[in-house]
Amino acid sequence: MKLKKFVSSMFAVIALGAASASHAAILTDIVMIVDESGSMGTVQANLRNNIGTFANILSAGGVDARFALIGYGNSAIVPRTLTTFTTAGGFATAALGLVASGGTEPGYTSIAYALNAFGSSGLTYRPNAVANVILFTDEPSNGDTALRGGGTAWTFSLIDQLLTDSDALFNAVLSGTNTISSFGGLATGHGGQVFALSGLNTSNQTVVENFVTAFAEAKLEETLTFCQLNPTAPQCQGNTVPEPGSMALIGLGLLGMASLRRKFKGNNNAVLAVA
Repeated sequence: MKLKKFVSSMFAVIALGAASASHAAILTDIVMIVDESGSMGTVQANLRNNIGTFANILSAGGVDARFALIGYGNSAIVPRTLTTFTTAGGFATAALGLVASGGTEPGYTSIAYALNAFGSSGLTYRPNAVANVILFTDEPSNGDTALRGGGTAWTFSLIDQLLTDSDALFNAVLSGTNTISSFGGLATGHGGQVFALSGLNTSNQTVVENFVTAFAEAKLEETLTFCQLNPTAPQCQGNTVPEPGSMALIGLGLLGMASLRRKFKGNNNAVLAVA
């Protein structure tokens, strides 16, 4: 009960900071790319069941988000769009269509697909929205050969440049040393972090809730910081970025929540920040 009251008060601080600075929220278009190989069923279910909490944290901090879902690594290998940009509720419904039956995971190809670099994912990013791409996988990128035009494969360097050209933030929720080596540098190089997939790959709902809260807080901070650092960027035009005083209030709320979470987390291994 004390934890719930504290979290509620922290959200009030965050919301106050956002509301006092702006009548218009920062817009963001978030694409979640989810591995559909055989080991990902629990991750998929926990993501689907907690997307509402994730969205609420962003909203409380002054960020208006839309969500799209791409699956990859199923028996067809080629990435597929389960939903174009929609609400958290629409995302949860679409996520029922995820499968866990594949074994080849072309992660680089899937990121390129999400950014409309080949074929058509059907995704239309708003020009005044911050683009956010999030990858969930327990395997390094594999099977990318010949899935790019000209018969050449998508590689780390090509995706790195594509993220730069798209001005997109990138986060990776990963498991395994090789997987982190495959994608970690993309996250830390494009405004994001690496998070431990174990925070979603569990039946312990306390661990899942801690992970979702920590991840949403990080996504909120990254999105607001992007427009603070890039106020003239097209995706930050027409949206009012919180003033420094409001950012301080938001930061106070997030730090307070993080402090309390450290106190109560016990065996929480949900977040893996990679510098």
